Amino acid sequence: MKDKLQRFVRDNREAFDTYEPSDDLWNRLNQQLPAEEAPKVVPEVTPAVSTPSPFKQAWRNLNWRIAASIALVMGLGWFGYRINQNYGITETPEVALSNPTFAKQVSQYTQLIDTKRDELRQMTESNPNLYKEFAVELDQLERSYQNLKSDLPKNPNQEVVIQAMIQNLQWQIDLLNQQLDIIQRIKNKNNHANDKIM
Repeated sequence: MKDKLQRFVRDNREAFDTYEPSDDLWNRLNQQLPAEEAPKVVPEVTPAVSTPSPFKQAWRNLNWRIAASIALVMGLGWFGYRINQNYGITETPEVALSNPTFAKQVSQYTQLIDTKRDELRQMTESNPNLYKEFAVELDQLERSYQNLKSDLPKNPNQEVVIQAMIQNLQWQIDLLNQQLDIIQRIKNKNNHANDKIM
């Protein structure tokens, strides 16, 4: 089909050119088209060079000041958090004020005691009476520690009191370790007894 059309166009090319539209037809078409408008020329206005008002300039500076203040506050907050973490200031401010070298040690011991107490609480969930028995001994040591802590600012020999506080914390850790060991042995015996029954 395509070949026939191409052959027909090629053979009759001259016949296509004999019937060209007349100039009169083109003139009538041009008259029906809308008239072209002359392009509008907009005069170029150069902006007047003006200095920004002092209010706008102060506002721009104010934004930078606010951003700098926020960054400063965040930096100080982060710094305070890191110092607190390193020296345990909020946990034991008395120790940190009287002897900063022991503050970190006291902070580490108190965190370890809290962790071990949580572990003990979890391991004795099935036997709350056992936890109560263990808690009695721990509470006695804790009361002793709180007494030492309250005596610290009044005592002239603060280093001795801090050493006693650290010794008390070590005893609490030892007691917690012993209690956790006892609970572990009880659980192991119960597991072995259950294995023998099965």
